Amino acid sequence: MSWFGRVIRKIGYSHLLPRGLLRFCSDVLLILAMWLPGSFLRELFHRLRGVNIGKKVWIGPGVELGQHPFLLTIKDNVIIAGGVKILTHDTSFTLVGGKDLAGEVVIGQNVHLGENVVILPGVRVGDNCVIGASALLTKDVPTGSVAAGVPARVIGSVEDGLKKLEAKLRSGKYSSTW
Repeated sequence: MSWFGRVIRKIGYSHLLPRGLLRFCSDVLLILAMWLPGSFLRELFHRLRGVNIGKKVWIGPGVELGQHPFLLTIKDNVIIAGGVKILTHDTSFTLVGGKDLAGEVVIGQNVHLGENVVILPGVRVGDNCVIGASALLTKDVPTGSVAAGVPARVIGSVEDGLKKLEAKLRSGKYSSTW
């Protein structure tokens, strides 16, 4: 966790400032982090909110990174496509049962999160993973996996995915953009 995140966490739990004021400030930073142009600015504002972000992380527009940002760790070399939502807090049963939960979310190194992925609290994504567009992650994803679907399940390994990609590129129907 960044030093700023630790300070925000201590202030939030010490009750020095009204919770409503803290929530307002966090929401303003979240809106800026979601919609500012350029990944660098989005990354900067998410860091200010308290998200622990590694090196070479690209964050697309409209990405929402947790209501409790200090519970989120994003390691090095991660691409987070537009519209991704990483939830660190679940209030589903607050009104009917008086209970809620929060859980740490960890995104490993060399991970690609496709467009509009949703990750629920407490989920860990291992290193070297690819998560397909619009997947709903409810469970941990092991290292070296490709996962997709609602709810997401592992559909193969990264090595198998690379072989399929190479076959598509050789077919002549597709081209590489890199």
